[in-house]
Amino acid sequence: MALKSNFNEAQSMRDVEKQAESLHTKILNSFIRAGEEFVTNARGQGQSHEMGQYKDVTTNLRNSIAYYIFHNKELVHKNEKGSAVENLQEVSGLVKAKGYQLIGIAGKNYASHVESKGYNVISYQADIAVVDLATYLEKLEVISKGSAAQMEETFLP
Repeated sequence: MALKSNFNEAQSMRDVEKQAESLHTKILNSFIRAGEEFVTNARGQGQSHEMGQYKDVTTNLRNSIAYYIFHNKELVHKNEKGSAVENLQEVSGLVKAKGYQLIGIAGKNYASHVESKGYNVISYQADIAVVDLATYLEKLEVISKGSAAQMEETFLP
């Protein structure tokens, strides 16, 4: 007795594509959430911070803080203000050809100088963003359980 398939191959492929698109949307939303929290926390931190206090008199440094999300080298989402063109040029060399990528930046060239003096500009918020993103991806079962906890031990004091 021969076996005969009892399903529509085209419909099955549409179902698989629909599930893949749904997962893509959930992953992208996780990246957006982590990016938004990064920018909100970095731009909104008070002048006084446990890692140091810096005066941003012109607000140029805080306004240069942005994030970009790439998927397979294509920019799919961003939150930027201030030095938008310069920031995007700066991160373009960091973009990987495949996969999802969240890049946070303090776009002013003196941001690293401020951090080297012991002040926090984005370092602490970047560490938190990595841990938060791992937590979100764990919930989607995209990465292994316990990954966020390992990252938290590595990044956060």
